[in-house]
Amino acid sequence: MHGLNNLDLNLLKVFDAIQQERSVSIAADRLNMTQPAVSNALNRLRQTLGDQLFVRTRNGMEPTPLAQMISNPVQQGLKGIETSIMQGLSFVPAESTRAFTILATDVGEETYIAALMKVLETEAPNIEISVFEAPLDEYETLLEYGYADFAIGRLEISERFSREHMASCRYSALICSKHAQKIGVTEGSTIPLDVYLAHRHINVLTRATPAHRHPVDVTLKQMERPRKIALTLPHASVLSEILLGTSLIATVPDPAVAPIRARADLVRARLPFETETLQVLLIWHRRQEMDKGHTWIREQILKLPMAAWNVKDVIEPR
Repeated sequence: MHGLNNLDLNLLKVFDAIQQERSVSIAADRLNMTQPAVSNALNRLRQTLGDQLFVRTRNGMEPTPLAQMISNPVQQGLKGIETSIMQGLSFVPAESTRAFTILATDVGEETYIAALMKVLETEAPNIEISVFEAPLDEYETLLEYGYADFAIGRLEISERFSREHMASCRYSALICSKHAQKIGVTEGSTIPLDVYLAHRHINVLTRATPAHRHPVDVTLKQMERPRKIALTLPHASVLSEILLGTSLIATVPDPAVAPIRARADLVRARLPFETETLQVLLIWHRRQEMDKGHTWIREQILKLPMAAWNVKDVIEPR
């Protein structure tokens, strides 16, 4: 066996046709080729693989043991290539069975992903979505090598990747309603700075957010007024259970507020200082720009209204 690194895909198509038809002439008709051209292709493949592959008998072209061994992998491989090409050329949402992987935090899951699945249930019920979380410094590698199709979040990323702005939002403080009443903090009011700093805090630090870059702590460091951290969590989804019945304060992005409050009686308050506005981006690799299925999913995500969080629950910027 030699020359396998330069194996022509057309030779495998010829092999598959002969394997199925057991006839060079019928395979030629099937491939819209002349019989001499198919015979020449078969001879080249024999030379490449070092095997006769097919032996002429009274019953047609009988495959050798090697041909029998490789026939199924060759057929499946050709079908896979054809399917992949057709997916890139056309996309019918209602019929597609494609799978897409999205990098997102739990906040992204509860906002964008939850809303996206409602769209897919109606428009593309057979599409499969996988979501996973990873450190920010791994995002580029995961997108580069195709382990993820999209990333949703607050990211700074190479120009090799395309991006679309999804939403701009700020941070709010969440407090158990009973404790908020005790300290005089009402819904939608601004919590006094001294009160905010006197309390212990839950720091939600996702794997995609470096500790030194959290907008709240960046601002407080500039003010030389650090928070008292009682608990650091990688996810915001458990805050409803932890905050209730405590004096702890959690500072979270606005999109996370509605899902958390839906599970617990919490008061939302403005922060007593300005932070960097959270810019949520949708990011993907440029090689997927023309992929029709990928394009359709992007369009559905970008049409989701402000991360699908309850606009009525948003405190307008001062």
